[in-house]
Amino acid sequence: MAEGMEVDPQIQPQDDHTPQSEARPGSYAFEVSDIDKLKRFLCLGTELGYYKANSQHRKFSRSEVQAIDRLIQQGRGYEVVECIKKISIQGRACKQNPALYALAVCARSNDLSTKHNAYRVLNDVCRIPTHLFQFIKYCEEMSGHETGWGRAHRKAISQWYTHFGEANGNRHKNPLKLAYLVSKFRRRFKWSHKDVIRLAHIRSRNKAIRITLQYALDKTLEDADSTESSEVKDFILAVQGAKSCSTETDEDRLCEYIANHQLSWEHVPNQFLKNSVKVWDTLFRLMPMTAMIRNLGKMTSLGMHDGKPGADFWVTHVVARLDDDMQLVRARIHPLTLLIAMKHYEQGAQRNQKILWTPNHRITEALKNAFIRNTRLIQPKGRKYLMAISVGENMQKSICGSTITAGEAAAAMVYSTIQTEDVEVILFTNRIEDAFTATIKREDGLQSIVDKIYQIPHETKSKYHKQDLSVPFKWAAERKKKFDAIMVFTDSITSCGFIHPAEALKQYTKYMTIREYRFVVVAMTSDKYSVAAPDSVHNLDVVGFDTMTPGLIMEFVENSQQKHIENRDFILHADEDLFIDIH
Repeated sequence: MAEGMEVDPQIQPQDDHTPQSEARPGSYAFEVSDIDKLKRFLCLGTELGYYKANSQHRKFSRSEVQAIDRLIQQGRGYEVVECIKKISIQGRACKQNPALYALAVCARSNDLSTKHNAYRVLNDVCRIPTHLFQFIKYCEEMSGHETGWGRAHRKAISQWYTHFGEANGNRHKNPLKLAYLVSKFRRRFKWSHKDVIRLAHIRSRNKAIRITLQYALDKTLEDADSTESSEVKDFILAVQGAKSCSTETDEDRLCEYIANHQLSWEHVPNQFLKNSVKVWDTLFRLMPMTAMIRNLGKMTSLGMHDGKPGADFWVTHVVARLDDDMQLVRARIHPLTLLIAMKHYEQGAQRNQKILWTPNHRITEALKNAFIRNTRLIQPKGRKYLMAISVGENMQKSICGSTITAGEAAAAMVYSTIQTEDVEVILFTNRIEDAFTATIKREDGLQSIVDKIYQIPHETKSKYHKQDLSVPFKWAAERKKKFDAIMVFTDSITSCGFIHPAEALKQYTKYMTIREYRFVVVAMTSDKYSVAAPDSVHNLDVVGFDTMTPGLIMEFVENSQQKHIENRDFILHADEDLFIDIH
């Protein structure tokens, strides 16, 4: 090991400018500022320095966001609200849930300025009814046994609906868009538009808005008297007509409604979604890229991709869209998402086995090629990466809730990064002597990288069942190699060496005089908390692995400086469907 990198980190605080405290006798932890804790919560769903995969639906509690309360008490409520707004509209968070919960905390604050600012940004953070309903749900939970809505709450909720009628020149905020959203997302989190409209006492002078409110309240629609109100009424009548379709004889009429008014699948009665090729054909022609990829198995199960006469159109159209780089860029699909989609499609079955299909070879190849091309569409940032992969037995097991193994996920991360960045890959177990460089080149295919990851001698793997996560830093220090970002992929979180990984990292960066760096440790099959030091600027712990993980990691490595999308009013998350342009 490099001289000057030997110290027992577990019995003394680390010599760093970051404040530290004694978490327990003989153990020291980094102190993190409250504003950094807020950012962590918004991006990761926890104030702690880690992201737990597949945990999007967990409940939050006030004890998890104490940093917000402290910031408000310090008179920094405006800063808190602006931080929530910025991270939400820039799409930096994995899910909207944390931002909505944090906004609800601010809206329920006793500090009037913070409350006012929270409601001021409500329309920016709650972009679709799903967000609005979840925000209301969180507010209700925080109110406890209180009944009724206060004036500020009613006014803000009311303005969420009525601002679609304001003439602000925003083509994504107009009465027709409100009609689309209200009819598409009718009920979420046990809340409906009817409940909200009544409790908020919503009124509008704009007839087009009123027609949508009447639809939500199941009232008779008033007569239209302008082009704007006529468009809204025609759209709502089409939605009502589509919902009234119930038999096979209504199929053609339903398809007309979908095609003429660009309805989404939420507007279609369930019986037609189960087995109507005609309806799926009509929906297919209007589907956003992400929706098409999600529904490839369903459409194949209906015989739309079985190679029979007439089916070639659908297959050709799918392949053409997957071959369109511009559509892939606009859909903001990470390469790993395409890889998982390909693996899932190849399986020929949903996880619950309710829908089965025979995969179409052309579609499988198109997904594979889209994955390969998409890795090269990522803009290079000029960073030097060390990607260290442990080679425990669990790396060959499937990731929970996914169709790919931990090793394949690590290989995909390497493959997508090496296309545009300077990457060095090492394989390791629990001894520096066993770590070696994987001869992975930019020209290697994904399977070739997977094979190289598993090439470590079997006797070495079986001899050591634990991984020392300080090995990558020892390896880099011994070779005097500088890296801007170090990523460690492991099948578990274990540290059986003398030097704690956090201390080894600190010593390495000091030894190599590296001021700016990023360290990410990913425990892909673990459900335990990681061991990396929770420094808000430099370190990220990831527990598990899901489709959100790759984007989250790259966002962290690039320090959230890149712009995600230029149109601030049109940011999408995984729980937001792409709005069809219904003009």
